[in-house]
Amino acid sequence: MNAETIDFESRVRGCLFGGAIGDAFGYKVEFKSLSSIRASYGEGGIQEPKETDGQFVVSDDTQMTMFTLEGLIRGLGGTEETILEEIRLAYIDWLSTQSPPEIGWQSRGEICNDKRLWFLRAPGNTCLSATRAGAHGTPTDRINDSKGCGGVMRSAPLGLVTSWSEREAFDMGCRIAAMTHGHSTGYLSAGALSCLIRLLLDGEHPRDAIGQILPLLGESYRGEETIVALLKVLELTRSEQDATGCVRELGEGWVGEEALAIGIYAALRASSFEEALIIAANHDGDSDSTASIAGQIYGAWHGDSVLPSPWIEKLDIVEVMEKLVVEFINAL
Repeated sequence: MNAETIDFESRVRGCLFGGAIGDAFGYKVEFKSLSSIRASYGEGGIQEPKETDGQFVVSDDTQMTMFTLEGLIRGLGGTEETILEEIRLAYIDWLSTQSPPEIGWQSRGEICNDKRLWFLRAPGNTCLSATRAGAHGTPTDRINDSKGCGGVMRSAPLGLVTSWSEREAFDMGCRIAAMTHGHSTGYLSAGALSCLIRLLLDGEHPRDAIGQILPLLGESYRGEETIVALLKVLELTRSEQDATGCVRELGEGWVGEEALAIGIYAALRASSFEEALIIAANHDGDSDSTASIAGQIYGAWHGDSVLPSPWIEKLDIVEVMEKLVVEFINAL
């Protein structure tokens, strides 16, 4: 499919549902080693999302992405500061679904009242603790020194605002991640993903998009780790080494730049959406985050027509996500 034939809504749906499917795909094996995954699913590893009570269950990655999107929808039409504050409040709404809300807390949004989101699906300790503290971190006033992947895993929606330039998408991705993750790599990897998604919506090839992201990272404080990770991706996609070995070189995905790198590598290396998730999930590390990022990238790049419809329909949050997508399109 040519870039110009993929419409905006298809890319938005591809990104959001692609990420949710990838999350559900990897969640079953998130804390398993590759050898354990192969022992359970065969030498090729996990090949498709696995059902729980007839559904594909998403983790905290998709939960937080949805709250990012809901806050973004509320803030659209206002200033960047308004958008950031709405997203911050959305994260506190998310926290109320993970533990009893603080006395007197009045929810800002609606999706926190949906019991389908009231599940603890291995939420990151940094996301929990930073949000309990109010999620007030910024790139210049850091709340901690964490570079875990909890920032990048939820930042894709910031790339869906086509009225923003790639630099604005990058900056906003950094700022929403810095609310909880204070290490530069923790928020710069999120900015890089938001920028990448923004460029994919314009029909850019991911390789060309990386070329536009690298200067933004070069201008940023302590951007070296993320730059090195992206350059490694470009190197390995030209390698004849098998995908499993390449992913091993990129890391395990527990930290921001590794999760981003594995997600981009899988999307670039794969010849189909399904293959992208297989590459991104079958390793020793954070399989749901890396497969979710790979799904977001591949879906934004190719549109929702490449996603298996039965997989979308079995997502446990399909109706909630569908409603958010419609609200987002209407809010632009």
